[in-house]
Amino acid sequence: MADFTISPEEMEANKKRIIELLTSTNRPGMDRLIKWIEGTDFFTAPASTKYHLHCKGGLAKHSLNVYERLKAKVDGGLLELKPETIIITTLLHDLCKANFYVVQKRNRKIDGAWQEVEEWGVEDKLPVGHGEKSCYLIQSCIRLTSEEYAMIRLHMGRETDKNNDPFSQCAAIFPGVAAIHTADLESAFIIEARM
Repeated sequence: MADFTISPEEMEANKKRIIELLTSTNRPGMDRLIKWIEGTDFFTAPASTKYHLHCKGGLAKHSLNVYERLKAKVDGGLLELKPETIIITTLLHDLCKANFYVVQKRNRKIDGAWQEVEEWGVEDKLPVGHGEKSCYLIQSCIRLTSEEYAMIRLHMGRETDKNNDPFSQCAAIFPGVAAIHTADLESAFIIEARM
């Protein structure tokens, strides 16, 4: 299904690091959220169906890549964010992708012959929107600050309605909105494209 693979040892290390980082925030309810996440496929799911890190364990690796990119922006003085805000927004921005991807069998012509292949597909049981769904799932267990909510809700960037663009409006108030969006893009299209 994917040319790039993540070893079981790296998947376990990524899981351990994510849980340690989330626990370090001391956010009330985080233990419940971690328990819920551990009951999903978050640590073994792909990050996408075919674009970036479309392999087992890709979602957790992508989340850590976004964490490293945003933390580097803050450490470099580009903007100020609390450490727990960096952790929560980056590691949970794609929580909506837990229990989202399924393996599908399809017939595909390869070298002139039809062959059955496995590829990732989507089975969305709550199609309310990408950022919205992540915020909903997170806030089932912990409270997000206004800035964290805006960062996660709008991490995909501008919406199509230029007259009502919550991305630009929120980015003017919370610079982290633009920073997590670019960290997400850098992780997917620069860092992960080279893996």
